[in-house]
Amino acid sequence: MADYIEFREGAAVFIEETFGGLEASELTVNRDKFSEYELHLNVEGTVPLDELIASIHSNGVELNVSSFKTSVVEIREADAEVQDCSAVELTQSLKQTNRSNMPPIPDDDGLKTPTDNAHYQRLVENTNSQPAKYRRLIRNEDQIARPKFDRWAKRQGFAPETGGSHNASLLMLERIGEIERRGRGDDQVIIWVGE
Repeated sequence: MADYIEFREGAAVFIEETFGGLEASELTVNRDKFSEYELHLNVEGTVPLDELIASIHSNGVELNVSSFKTSVVEIREADAEVQDCSAVELTQSLKQTNRSNMPPIPDDDGLKTPTDNAHYQRLVENTNSQPAKYRRLIRNEDQIARPKFDRWAKRQGFAPETGGSHNASLLMLERIGEIERRGRGDDQVIIWVGE
């Protein structure tokens, strides 16, 4: 986990403090090596800029990412499996489809719970909401293996590993008759059946 990110000439330096700041370890990544690393962020809430920006100097800026109330900031070498998967292609596919190219959203007749209703409202009201993005992607792909879908969702900043909202969005799309999920676990396939 990184506590600070410092930008120096041609490099990003990730600093992790230990023992209450008595010791620190640094990882320096030069600009020409940026494609070999991924920055994984899990941040909630807001922070005043004067707390986030620790210092500005002539050759760089230092960010105090530990100032977020709940944060996990990790820098690690790019995972070949994630890089090779078509998550990037899926993201490009999603960008090519806007709401005007999508069929009308079906009525909410099949919804059963307040959670269904909440996710349906997000779908209707916000084209960049989780359920709206899921709907566009699944329609574009026609069918998609669950592991591939989960990797894409994670890259979009959603949390498939915790279930909750991720599964609720899929369940709502299933209940309004636009998708089917066949199989279980890593063998599951999500299929577009709308229109």
